[in-house]
Amino acid sequence: MPDGIKGRVKTIIMDKAPSADQLTMQGNLGFTNTVYPQLADAFNAEFGTSVTAAELEGLATVNDVVVYMESL
Repeated sequence: MPDGIKGRVKTIIMDKAPSADQLTMQGNLGFTNTVYPQLADAFNAEFGTSVTAAELEGLATVNDVVVYMESL
């Protein structure tokens, strides 16, 4: 299992990504509205947080998610 928040966030996102080829640090994550609740549940289970799907929808890149999760 990857170490640190960055590795754990990437693992969760990769698990939910429609296509790994579409996933870059600077590009759009390509998720639909139906994926954000799943991501929120996965992050909350992994990190013991209470992140909502709405909070995640405003984050465009993997790095945005990493920075957000590190700020909690």
